[in-house]
Amino acid sequence: MKRRWIFFVGAMSLMLMLLSPLQVAAADEWSSEVLLHEFNGTILDFDESRIVWKEAGDKKLWLFNRADESEVKVYDAAGPNDKIHSAKLSAEGVVLTISNTDPSGWPTYHSVYYWKDGNVQNLIEGSYPYGDVYDVKGNFAVFNNRVLDLATGQSRSLPNSGFQNTNRFDLSADGTVVYTDPTYSSDLYKSLPDGTLTTHVLPNGYLSYGGPLTDGTNTIYRVLKRYSSGYKWLIRFRDADDNITTLALNPFYGHFFNSRSGYQINNGWIAYSEYNKANDNLVLYVRSPEGEIKPIAETPPQSWKQSWYYRSSLTINQLGADGSMVYTVYYGNLKYGKTFLYSAQSDTHLRVSGGPAEFRYLNGAWYRLAGNSLYAIQQ
Repeated sequence: MKRRWIFFVGAMSLMLMLLSPLQVAAADEWSSEVLLHEFNGTILDFDESRIVWKEAGDKKLWLFNRADESEVKVYDAAGPNDKIHSAKLSAEGVVLTISNTDPSGWPTYHSVYYWKDGNVQNLIEGSYPYGDVYDVKGNFAVFNNRVLDLATGQSRSLPNSGFQNTNRFDLSADGTVVYTDPTYSSDLYKSLPDGTLTTHVLPNGYLSYGGPLTDGTNTIYRVLKRYSSGYKWLIRFRDADDNITTLALNPFYGHFFNSRSGYQINNGWIAYSEYNKANDNLVLYVRSPEGEIKPIAETPPQSWKQSWYYRSSLTINQLGADGSMVYTVYYGNLKYGKTFLYSAQSDTHLRVSGGPAEFRYLNGAWYRLAGNSLYAIQQ
């Protein structure tokens, strides 16, 4: 297992030219990384104590113990057309999907299994989208139209769901699911672990709900409305008592896109971007659980109404439970992006390595997952 320190350096003059006023203070601050684990394959999921990864060739799946570096084989896809498609850690095991592609050209067939302590249970089989698991958190797994409690084996139906990806729902670790239906005039639904289903019917004057996300208690979502200037998405926050706060008003992007790049919620903290009409740019905000709102980054002025090819944008990579956040600013004219780690406690921005990677916050620490390698980000 390799371990090494990696330091990042850059051309400061170029960085100062690219950074917006809200980010210049971070210009000479770079993070460092520690390579924690590296495998001959692909890491599919990890948490504080475990890593699930598949070998190169997509045939063998392993569960790695981060404490003692021991490994257990979870699955061996022995069939000639079988491959490890995906795997996610649950609180007590692994939910894995095996794909079988018929050489004759039939649609790929999926089989979903639950592995726990060496025992393997078949959960579902079928072609897309019915034979897929779309998210796993805690002891819960979401399928096309239901959520399964892996600990008890009990399922509860999610009416009007019909999921084909994670764009229209969010799952919290306690089993709460918020979602919208697959229509252009969708209602908003909240399904609790005890089976209670609440439906928020679309209010008069609004066209559709979309992109709900939850931390188990609060929900953030968007709602579509038509104005004299055109269609707009309002980003709204709904607390546990159903008090509603409008956070932002943004241009219409389409209906069924993934909202996580534009807003996220975690432990009462909210990150979201808003279009600033006066400057024709995007501004990134963080909102504390107490309701304090602070701008932390923005794209260059006069950069939104340019063509899609040259437009600058902001992406929220991941929001942590303490309000810290990894985000990326894309500079359209230069086809260049910069990724930062923001600390809400110290109000500082650190450059972090970008590229194809997943960022995750676990128990006060930040990690970067890149293919076969897991890094710890040093702040």
